[in-house]
Amino acid sequence: MNKYDGVVIKKSTKVFTSMNILETTVEHNGFQGGDAGHGGYVTVTFTDLSGTSMEVNGVDFCGEQFSITFKGSTERQTFVESLQFILDELKSDVTY
Repeated sequence: MNKYDGVVIKKSTKVFTSMNILETTVEHNGFQGGDAGHGGYVTVTFTDLSGTSMEVNGVDFCGEQFSITFKGSTERQTFVESLQFILDELKSDVTY
């Protein structure tokens, strides 16, 4: 956890290993109230550490990384809701 201009910035990283190795990092500074101009953000970064087949907009990102950033409190909220939707959909037809 770091501070930037008095705002706490939280950053967590986790490595997921299977036949590939994917590192995922989430960095955010919590709800700041309001739109992107109020400084609130969430950034999620995916890094291929080994053998992760990834594409972004049809471009191959194997051996690389990409990030997604949402700025603003409502954008944070709808991002979280969309992640929950994705999880629900993907888990609905597969047993892990």
